[in-house]
Amino acid sequence: MNGWRLTCAWAAALIPFVLAPALLANRPAISPQSGPVTFEKDVLPIFRAHCTNCHEEGNDSGFLDLTNRELILEGGRSGPGVIPGDPEKSILLRRVLGLDGKPQMPKGFGPISDEKMATIRVWISQGALATPAGTDTRHWSYIPPVRPEVPEGAGSPIDRLVEAKLAEQGRSFSPEADRETLIRRVSLDLTGLPPTPEEIASFLSDREPDAYERVVNRLLDSPSYGERMARPWLDLARFADTNGYEKDERRQNWAWRDYVIRSYNEDKPFDQFTREQIAGDLLPNATREQLIATGFHRNTMLNLEGGTDPMEQRWLVLVDRVATTGTVWMGTSFGCAQCHDHKFDPISQKEFYQLLAFWESADEPSLPLAETETKPFLDRLKARQASVMALPDSEPKRVILAEIKAQIEALPQNQTLIFQESDRTAETPIRNGGVYLSPGEKVVPGVTTRIAPWSESYPKNRLGLAEWLISRENPLTARVQVNRVWELFFGRGLVKSLGDMGTQSEVPVQGALLDYLAVEFMDGSWRLKPLIKQIVMSRTYRQSSAMTEDALGWDPENVYLGRGARFRMEAEMIRDNALAIAGLLDTTIGGPSAFPTQPEGIWNIPYNGDRWPIELSSDRYRRGIYTFWRRTSPYPSFLSFDAASREVCLPGRTRTNTPLQALITLNDPVFLEAASGLATRMREADDETVSRIERGYLLALARKPSAVETNLLVEYQNAQEERLRSDGARDAEGESWRLVASVLLNLDETITKE
Repeated sequence: MNGWRLTCAWAAALIPFVLAPALLANRPAISPQSGPVTFEKDVLPIFRAHCTNCHEEGNDSGFLDLTNRELILEGGRSGPGVIPGDPEKSILLRRVLGLDGKPQMPKGFGPISDEKMATIRVWISQGALATPAGTDTRHWSYIPPVRPEVPEGAGSPIDRLVEAKLAEQGRSFSPEADRETLIRRVSLDLTGLPPTPEEIASFLSDREPDAYERVVNRLLDSPSYGERMARPWLDLARFADTNGYEKDERRQNWAWRDYVIRSYNEDKPFDQFTREQIAGDLLPNATREQLIATGFHRNTMLNLEGGTDPMEQRWLVLVDRVATTGTVWMGTSFGCAQCHDHKFDPISQKEFYQLLAFWESADEPSLPLAETETKPFLDRLKARQASVMALPDSEPKRVILAEIKAQIEALPQNQTLIFQESDRTAETPIRNGGVYLSPGEKVVPGVTTRIAPWSESYPKNRLGLAEWLISRENPLTARVQVNRVWELFFGRGLVKSLGDMGTQSEVPVQGALLDYLAVEFMDGSWRLKPLIKQIVMSRTYRQSSAMTEDALGWDPENVYLGRGARFRMEAEMIRDNALAIAGLLDTTIGGPSAFPTQPEGIWNIPYNGDRWPIELSSDRYRRGIYTFWRRTSPYPSFLSFDAASREVCLPGRTRTNTPLQALITLNDPVFLEAASGLATRMREADDETVSRIERGYLLALARKPSAVETNLLVEYQNAQEERLRSDGARDAEGESWRLVASVLLNLDETITKE
């Protein structure tokens, strides 16, 4: 037995040596960027991000300094780090690959990505070149985007840029998706809602060349477009209906949410959208809407509990505003510089506090809402009151009527959170080590000019900050915004890290496309609708999402964009989709948050007597963007499908697959009601079982079922009806169709955009 163990140990030790050639060969053979790979521009940023904590002057572990090309060639304790032209024999590459029985570097941290490894490999293969004098060595994202040269040929610039990258790999586009898939895909992407059977039939029968374009125009003009586009912005802005922390008391800022939805529907230029939210109160002759817009940074959490230091809590709010501004507009982790100079990006601790100083002179009042701003809500309350009055008398009815009466009486006191500039001096102390109780040198407002220059024409206030963020010299803002739009439709940004476009981000394979879109965005007056139309009209977007074994092998994440996108819908869209399919969705726009049905016992707040009200009107079927958002207890089905708590800025949601999600769509009260609604719509279609099933498929999936699918559901419906009759069910046929509808709502295809 001991001999066997010894043999296994020796075999395990020999694995790195035996597999070394294969490990080296299986790494990507090329770097995403074209042209020569040089040390200072391409390789040194990788070492600074992963290696120089241990390998730099004064801390050169193994006597190896990775900040200097000559010293790398000279090597350390183990000999020359790099042999120019021979990556397989270069110790540096072998160590970062974890070969020769040595620990993989960087030790104690995650491995360097394949893309960065490829850059190092190509650098060595090309002769370990130095960067020529005079070369701009800034990280790619810190160089302002310029319009790239677009290859000649047919199709849109997007398609020609994508096709060129595919051709480099010997690949081409996938076929176009079928028309049923296409109208469902673009409807979900632009409105967050499925197409109606009438819209599907109209598109399928329209054979004019511009049929698809007219569908796109209709969807962009839909009021639902603004609601769909506003959802990611609410995550970024950490919008919620409560303050957070233990008490988590309610707040009113829904008028700001309405402003965001309205702005997207009006296609407000993004530069103006930025000015209004950062500094609407500082604009000349600021309107009420511009004051309401400043509610963006009033969405921070607020700790009003006893025993807290109000000044320290205010400072924490300001820290959050700096970090959020950096993430939202520049895709950069400014918050890292709260305690010390940023280790990777060009942001010093002093510059962090200079940014914080922009908000030191801002007061934080509430703005009473005008009667015209609350009238839509008043009308809805009166309609709810009338619908509840028609119900039989009961204790729940009396409770709801009392709540509605209280809301109507409170309407004159409705307000929203805003900024108002004061006459205080805008200055703040640097907090040594990021500790509130350790103030140091005082600084005045300023920015990190190593990312973008500050013009003397900008005022030294929040309005000046907004102008700096949306200046053409700022290399990040346009790129960050178009990258988020791309992720919304393709499930993955051109730069994968939505919240980090600094030196820790990887060089995008489709970097020319990113720059093209960023310049198009700015040249198009910062308007989103024309940019989005160009994206969804492209052949790149309209491709089939069918996955082949070959595609899975060479491009599993679809970074080369050789197929359409297929991914699970976001939390709110899953619920909205189910309600729309069931014919229950209330499409009322705007107003205070709604309280859809949720299981009992979710709210149990020791320091707050608040409770989730019973809702019997159609308000419980409003879109998910209007669902009341308690930070300490978000709506449970949304949380199960990876929604955010909204305590901090979230640049992008993750997508997970868990058994709990299936239990939500099977058993959550909303989905049970949706199944009943869909069953009713199926039964209204026809008396024939097959026709009903076809109607259900059209409503849920925008297509007809296959013969196999039809036969399975016919058998299932018959079996369930027979079982229910034998159990003495009052309406066995109706209940059996509800179960069929539940099957349709729980199909993977139903909650997936493909």
